[in-house]
Formats: sequence, structure tokens, C-alpha cells
Amino acid sequence: MVALLARSRSSTPAAALSGILVGLAVVSLYFGAGLLIAGWSVSEFLAHLSIDALGYLLAMIALAIAFVVLPIAIFLRFDLLTPLVVLVVVILGWLTVGAVQGILSLQTIFGLALYAVYLSPIPLVLYAILGGGEYLFRIRTNGR
Repeated sequence: MVALLARSRSSTPAAALSGILVGLAVVSLYFGAGLLIAGWSVSEFLAHLSIDALGYLLAMIALAIAFVVLPIAIFLRFDLLTPLVVLVVVILGWLTVGAVQGILSLQTIFGLALYAVYLSPIPLVLYAILGGGEYLFRIRTNGR
């Protein structure tokens, strides 16, 4: 039977809570910066709010939080670096796309962040594939 990779000192609930707190902080900073920098109007938002829009907003917030939570929790629990690397590459990649297109400004970062969240299932799959590969690699190299 294959021995499992040694876990770090962080418990699963502590690692998940740490990741969730960071994810909530990222979403809060996004909304706070949108209100302060981009001049979002709360009254206009509430005027156009519907059940469908609220469900969509909550789903996007959940995706954004999962996008940040998973690599942090996986790193804290299993010491796997590849999900964190994917997270950093995706964020820097979107910023690079904006810079190369000549559209990177404080206003357009919000739109690029929405595109990143729309496509967040792709990094989520990469977290699983690359993190699982790193996990299997460590099991095989530690087993010898």
C-alpha cells in the first residue's frame, strides 16, 4: 500500500479557515476598491438588483473565493506549491494581458478581475491536476 504524504502541522479546519479568510479579504478589497476607486454606485446597483442578478453575484463571489481558498488551504495542509504557483501565474498573466493590450489602469483592473473569475474553473482544474501530480511525485520520491 502506498504511504500518504506527510501532512503539515496545520489541521484541515485551520487551513480551510485561513484560506476562506484570505478569499473573503480579497473579495472585500475588490468591492471596497470598486466603491472608492471606480466610483461604483450602491444605489444604482440596488435599483437594478433582481433575484437572478443576486444569484449570479453570489455564484461569482463563491468562484472568486474558491479561486483563492484552494491553493492557500492546499499549501497550508499538504505543503504543495503548484496550486500557489498557478494562482500567481494566473493573476500576473491577467495583469500582463492588460498591460500588453494597453488597457491596464485602475478602472480596467476590475474588468480583468471579472474575466479571471469567469475563467476560474480552468485554474481550479489546474490546481487539481498539477497539485495531484506534485502529490504523487512526492509520494514516489519519499517512498524510496
